[in-house]
Amino acid sequence: MTSPEQEYREPAGAPGAEKAADPVEVYELVNEGEARRLDQFLAAHLEGQSRSYLQKLISTGCVELDPPPGKPLKASLKIPAGTKVSVGVPPPRKISLEPVAIPIEFLHEDDHLAVINKPAGLTVHPGPHLEEATLVHALLHWIDDLSGIGGVERPGIVHRLDRETSGVLIVAKNDLAHQGLSDQFKQRTVRKTYLAVSRGEVRNEEGSLDGPIGRSRSHRKKMAIAAPGEGREAKTDFKVKEIYEGYSFIECYPHTGRTHQIRVHLASIRLPIACDKLYGKEKTIYPSVLRGEKKPASEAPLIERHALHAASIRFTHPATAEEMSFSAPLADDMSLLVENLR
Repeated sequence: MTSPEQEYREPAGAPGAEKAADPVEVYELVNEGEARRLDQFLAAHLEGQSRSYLQKLISTGCVELDPPPGKPLKASLKIPAGTKVSVGVPPPRKISLEPVAIPIEFLHEDDHLAVINKPAGLTVHPGPHLEEATLVHALLHWIDDLSGIGGVERPGIVHRLDRETSGVLIVAKNDLAHQGLSDQFKQRTVRKTYLAVSRGEVRNEEGSLDGPIGRSRSHRKKMAIAAPGEGREAKTDFKVKEIYEGYSFIECYPHTGRTHQIRVHLASIRLPIACDKLYGKEKTIYPSVLRGEKKPASEAPLIERHALHAASIRFTHPATAEEMSFSAPLADDMSLLVENLR
């Protein structure tokens, strides 16, 4: 296992080095019960596979029915009793990214998973037009094996944090762990706590925000509270820790995991996260400005990224069923911001 104290090491070979192509694994099944949805039937017979993965197999032509239904296969298609179902499960896609020795703090590591403290400014996984190294590149350097379920560009990634968000993140080292952790996130049994410094003073000491979230119609990079009947369900509970002049220090407990959820919810009640360039107005915060003084030309900013930190996470270990909890101390820039606000 890798430990945080271990010196940098170069892997013997990047995971997924070229080998002979693995054959497609074929399952021949028969619906011996009553009519039921195709995806539900597959979930009952192919244990360990997520519903979303099975739906992908259906949509990509990996599933065939005998007798044929006479129309395109869909996950919701009801298959009659006696239907023969052939499923071709392709081998996991090979990982071909190059490892990069980016320093990473490991909070925990075992044979199945790792928990890390992601630094602010590090994107979790590669994406279109992104040329910089990501957390995935770092993980390939520090961990010999990662789950391939996430695909070529997202090995081991079960959940994400925004680029500017710091804090606790779980990484899956094998497919069993990936499936088990993904199921927990889908069932909303993972408990997460975030710390945020928001612009504005909170009126209520605690509360719950449950506006549905969808893509903004006016800004391609933004999410927004959706109109009634649109968007996806989202809920965030919050509790105020401290109130300062013009700012609030808030503890947030998201029940769902929508894109930008905490940022959107807090902005919706006029409490945008400090230095959130997308949902707020500030870009940087300086000590002199907080004191109401003129900023010296050479003064260094306290913080230049949105002040959001994934402070802790609690989940069940997918292999041992042990309840696990991990926390990451407040990142230096946020800690400095809070000290200057007090």
